[in-house]
Amino acid sequence: MLEAAALPLPLPVGAIFVGPLIIGAGVLVLIGLGAMYLSGGRKQTRRLSSAPGAPGLGPGGQQGQSAPVDPRDSMPFDQLRQQAGSLLVAADEAVRSSEQEILFAQAAYGDEAVAVFREDIEKSKGHLRDAFRLQQQLDQQPPSEEAQARSIVKQIMDHCEELDASLDAHRQEFEGLRDLERSPGPAVEQLDERLTGLGQRLQQLGAQLPELQARYEGEPLRGLEKNLHRTEELISQAGTQRDAARSAAEEQRTSDAVVAIHSGEQSAGQAGELLDSAEQTISQLHDARKNLDVGLAQTEQDVAQARATRDAGQAPELAGPIAAAEAAVARVRRTLDSDGRYDPLDLLLGLELAHRELDAPLNSVRDRQAKDRRAREMLQTELLTARNQVQSSQDFLRSRAHRVGTTARTRMAEAERCLSEAQSFAETQPARALDFATQAKTLAVQAAQIADRDRAEENLAGSGGFGGFGGSGRHWGGGYGGGYGTGYGRQRSHGRAGRRMMRYGMRHGRRRWL
Repeated sequence: MLEAAALPLPLPVGAIFVGPLIIGAGVLVLIGLGAMYLSGGRKQTRRLSSAPGAPGLGPGGQQGQSAPVDPRDSMPFDQLRQQAGSLLVAADEAVRSSEQEILFAQAAYGDEAVAVFREDIEKSKGHLRDAFRLQQQLDQQPPSEEAQARSIVKQIMDHCEELDASLDAHRQEFEGLRDLERSPGPAVEQLDERLTGLGQRLQQLGAQLPELQARYEGEPLRGLEKNLHRTEELISQAGTQRDAARSAAEEQRTSDAVVAIHSGEQSAGQAGELLDSAEQTISQLHDARKNLDVGLAQTEQDVAQARATRDAGQAPELAGPIAAAEAAVARVRRTLDSDGRYDPLDLLLGLELAHRELDAPLNSVRDRQAKDRRAREMLQTELLTARNQVQSSQDFLRSRAHRVGTTARTRMAEAERCLSEAQSFAETQPARALDFATQAKTLAVQAAQIADRDRAEENLAGSGGFGGFGGSGRHWGGGYGGGYGTGYGRQRSHGRAGRRMMRYGMRHGRRRWL
């Protein structure tokens, strides 16, 4: 029996609202040891296969052609799984960075010019979803036989290979579209326009902050405040890089201009993500306040029905949930009637949890139509809190960037999938949608908990790397292929701690996994 890799983390009473922070400025140092091993192993296999007189490989060997040997089959399982997890982390970062690069190209050249590259991104996302789904399966329901588990791990690596091919399909066309070394000037002006727009958005959101601070408190608001502060820093950094790029372009130092442009674009892209998150947080705070009134009415109505059911002797176990729901209602009403600040999402979540505990025994005496009706009424609140938790955990993981391991990313991907399923079933199967929304919250909380634990363990261990291949040892150039390892618009450069991803422009040589 394989020991289960899943680390069960129970959902606490109340979800963790992690304030949206920021992706680390450094680009992920991609995993290379496993890829180099596999690349070398497969190349060696091909060399042996093509050697004259090699056994089992054609007329020269007189034994007929045999299937090529996959070096992954002889690798220790724990090592294979660790390398697959590292490649999956790298794939996730590559897709994210490629999306940012295409956004800048789209702003400069229009939707039609980048349509084919967007198709590549969507194909890559499909492979990434499939890989995370398999990783989730391996974590939650590990096979009893190692051979089955090994097969799943190899499928994960194969999806990463397909992701590589998708991102690499039109890499040369993308390089030709955005040839910054030939003409960096337009990109500098484009960055300047982007920063102007970001500054206006920041100013508008900042103007709303005093009113929000007067009404609300809690983790979502604190996260919003940090968000806006970090956005201001990023816009300032991007402005400095824009000025440096402009000066370098005027002095014909095109290489310096390209580096500054990309650095400024990265900061601007992160600032845009933070502003998007801030706008969502403000909207969720207002929506939560509105839903409190709806939730109070629904809970009080259910308390009355639960009392009647209990008094009729149909469900004596309702006594405890009734008391808890009444306490939750009283807490919300006291808070809203006071002049103090409050966290509407926290109040809504507490009311929702008490309501859910009340609904469980009530559902046993309700018919299917009534259950669907109740599910539909609860669904909007559940979806709101699920969206908030998923977004908060996404921001938390994004703030850790390359320090987030495979397990946390897998939980996050599964949370996003469950949220998507909940939204798709909302109209036709509300009860099923409600279950998916609840799962999404649970998984999102687990993702944040695991990411935080990974960071703590890394700090204790003094490790600067990821999955055993971090700051020490040898790193292979930034992925196995120009598209995957770097994403669109990036290339590799050498450094003292290994090699890290850079954008296309200096055009180093490429290395393949296969």
